[in-house]
Amino acid sequence: MRTKFKPWAVSYLKEHQEIILDDIEKHQNFFAKEIYIEIGSGKGDFILGMSRLYPDINFIAIEKVESVAGVMAKKIVDNDIKNVLIYPGDIVNLFSSLKDKSIGKIFLNFSDPWPKKKHAKRRLTFIKFLNEYYRLLKDDGELIFKSDNDGLYEFSLEEIKLSKFNLIDHTFDYIFDDKCDAMSEYEKKFREKGQKIHRFVLKK
Repeated sequence: MRTKFKPWAVSYLKEHQEIILDDIEKHQNFFAKEIYIEIGSGKGDFILGMSRLYPDINFIAIEKVESVAGVMAKKIVDNDIKNVLIYPGDIVNLFSSLKDKSIGKIFLNFSDPWPKKKHAKRRLTFIKFLNEYYRLLKDDGELIFKSDNDGLYEFSLEEIKLSKFNLIDHTFDYIFDDKCDAMSEYEKKFREKGQKIHRFVLKK
């Protein structure tokens, strides 16, 4: 489900540097609060929903497709959301800038499943990534994963066994709870089609 390229969105993103995480040192006040991050934020429906549910938490929305990040940026500005910054790049390039035990929660929502076996190392639940998430999370921090893809879900459960994480909850058919959770645009579409949503929670 690729998003059509929107030139205006790239321009919009560049015009709104106030919501862009380009230098952590410039955003010390932002990092003074509890930080949650979403990797692969898409058009931002999940991060906007969570920012409203948890106004005292600051969120980093990571989206490497610049035009998609621009669509999300417009939603953040239009809705006057003050507790979200966007990182328009690959999480791999941000890892070294984030300190150990600096993040409260990490969300992986409908990540690219990279279905070919030879691409397994690119999956965001590959052990290399899980080890980085473990480093970033505070003690008792959580990683929360959702996907419609059976193969990615099963692969992830196997990778978790190689990690230091504790698997505290997993379900093949997640029942959405709007009191503490939000839906991404992908989850909305998949649920409308009647597809099961898989979910697990890891605790450090």
